[in-house]
Amino acid sequence: MPSIEKKLTQAEIFCQNYEPELAISILNEVISDINSTDIEIAEALNLKGITVDLAPYLSEDQQNYSALIYFQKALRYDPHNIYILFNILSSFSCIDMMQDYTQKNKSAFINAYDVLKNDLYDTLNEELKNDLRKFSSKYNKFREE
Repeated sequence: MPSIEKKLTQAEIFCQNYEPELAISILNEVISDINSTDIEIAEALNLKGITVDLAPYLSEDQQNYSALIYFQKALRYDPHNIYILFNILSSFSCIDMMQDYTQKNKSAFINAYDVLKNDLYDTLNEELKNDLRKFSSKYNKFREE
């Protein structure tokens, strides 16, 4: 039986090769495996969100096709994961904002931005700091609403 790490790598390859059904199947195995650590579950949920973003029809919630659902779940397992936090910010693109779930969860954006800006900013490289700055106007807009 492949290790959790190998399964995650395999799922990532399936995702990159546009084989989302295979990726989701492996990711669900990792998420439900009692041997998976919190970090591995977070990684699987994060990758599941990315996969659902590529193939929305694979969302388990047929009312909402937002990847944000999975990124928020991932954050519960790894609350200071920079990549998950940035995926949450990216979930608020024009297309995703058409999702009812995303519209109702602007607080997820605010919280992710706050953690990146206040807690993790010094750990970000210049590219990530610039990426974070690009979200500042949306952050201010959501804070005002």
